[in-house]
Amino acid sequence: MLYLILSVLVSASLIFIFKLFQKYNVHTFQAIAINYAVCVAVGFMFPGGTDVLQPQTFGYTWAYAAMALGTIFILTFYLMALSTHKVGVTATSVAAKISLVIPVLFSLLVLKTSLKEYNIINYLGMAAALVAIVLSSIRPRQNGGIKTSAAVSFLLPFIIFINGGIADSLINYTNQHYLQPHQASQFTMLTFATSAAVGLLALLVLLLLRKVRLNLKSVLAGVLLGVPNYFSIYFLLLALTAFGNDGAFLYPINNIGIILTGAIGAVIFFNEKLTRLNLFGIAVAVLAIILISYQEILANLH
Repeated sequence: MLYLILSVLVSASLIFIFKLFQKYNVHTFQAIAINYAVCVAVGFMFPGGTDVLQPQTFGYTWAYAAMALGTIFILTFYLMALSTHKVGVTATSVAAKISLVIPVLFSLLVLKTSLKEYNIINYLGMAAALVAIVLSSIRPRQNGGIKTSAAVSFLLPFIIFINGGIADSLINYTNQHYLQPHQASQFTMLTFATSAAVGLLALLVLLLLRKVRLNLKSVLAGVLLGVPNYFSIYFLLLALTAFGNDGAFLYPINNIGIILTGAIGAVIFFNEKLTRLNLFGIAVAVLAIILISYQEILANLH
């Protein structure tokens, strides 16, 4: 349970940091590229972190999954920034969060790793989770928004939805079939090293073409983002292991926990006003948690 709580807290902190990026006009792509380099630096501090530099690392099947995941990560991060600008925060946020349905179904139908027999009440909880995610993410439409074609408005959130689901499913699959618990830091390290390599290479090209200019604010923002970003994956892997790799149970709880933490933090730290629809969504989220995990709750009461 500790790793699940830590995963929720560090993942929610990423949302707060992106809010700060918007407030202080940080160049998002520069910060994203720097953030992955920081993730690698954090990984070096862990025992075995430097092992990722050894050639035998690539003899493990999970190494290629980590490199694929690293590419997906930076692409999705950038698309989320682009979608927020072109389409809006609401559509982007909803697309990212409802992607949990993909790893949940993947865990149930493909991996078949659930620790319990799922019944109609549990499935109603999953449906309620999706409703809660949508309701809690809806924000009033802002005036002066950027005009975007219907195709782009649909395509960007859809790609984010697919990428997020593929990434979580890949983590779940790799953790079950190829990864040992003591290799979690190495897997996380190689994932972020790949993201860093892709991001820094793209940033170098932009600098050489004089499309952007590197600034200290973006570097500092990247450092601020990089530390919790590393631990968001590290703790997720440990939480999956602690719950017997039961992604069907873990991902809804994790994502709803991020929503609740994000909503509370937004009110406390950013004075964000929640609408009645948002508050109803949060209530549905709590109900969803109870429906999904009521067997575990009842077991713990006895």
